[in-house]
Amino acid sequence: MLKRLLTGMLAIIGASSLAGAAQAVTPSFTTANVNLRAGPGTSYPVILTVPNGTSITTYGCLEDYNWCDVSWGTERGWMSSSYIQITYQGHPRILTPAIAPALGLTVVVYNRAYWDRYYYGRPWYRNWDRYYKPPPRVKAVQPLPPPRGPKATPPRPNRPKAVQPLPPRANPPKVVQPRQPRATPPRVVQPRQPRANPPRVVQPRQPRANPPQMAQPRQPRANQPRAVQPRQRAGQPNAVQPRQGRMQGGSRRG
Repeated sequence: MLKRLLTGMLAIIGASSLAGAAQAVTPSFTTANVNLRAGPGTSYPVILTVPNGTSITTYGCLEDYNWCDVSWGTERGWMSSSYIQITYQGHPRILTPAIAPALGLTVVVYNRAYWDRYYYGRPWYRNWDRYYKPPPRVKAVQPLPPPRGPKATPPRPNRPKAVQPLPPRANPPKVVQPRQPRATPPRVVQPRQPRANPPRVVQPRQPRANPPQMAQPRQPRANQPRAVQPRQRAGQPNAVQPRQGRMQGGSRRG
């Protein structure tokens, strides 16, 4: 009974401290379907999934501005700042550590009092020791300074630059060394030896042996008598005289 009483008192004290710390309420929107968790980390249980483009309320963020305390409807929980979109200088921007202080978002602390106030009676309420991990301390990020206008720089007067005259250059006289004659040894010319031409021996040409050609006597051509058949004419007999053969010696008789 005493333990429950102490737990309730701690929850009331923590709620009052959170109400005083998270006074700045910033309207925001989700950039994707993102989980609303019971603590600032992926190890905490998921309460529900907030749809993309849903309007949420941001109360504050941790010291490194990676996780922020938000609410959607009647549910309260923690959401990664990478999925939170706010309006900065009239333009939609993702919530970053550089622009969060300029929006008036304060740094809040996550503790057991927050857990007892919003998650009492949940199935995983008694597993606080298993989920809770103290966040590492990081260096506070300084807010971005307001943009500065272009700096007006007065024109600088052009001052004439004094030019020093160059001293005359001393050119020492150039000493020319006399050219030594080149010693050329006398060229020894060797006498040309006469070329020894041995006498050419001409062999006598042998006469060509042509054997005497024996002329063969021409044999007389034997002319056989040609038998001529008598030519018959229709209606008149034609007497054909027999043709005599050619005689030897070239004479012919008719």
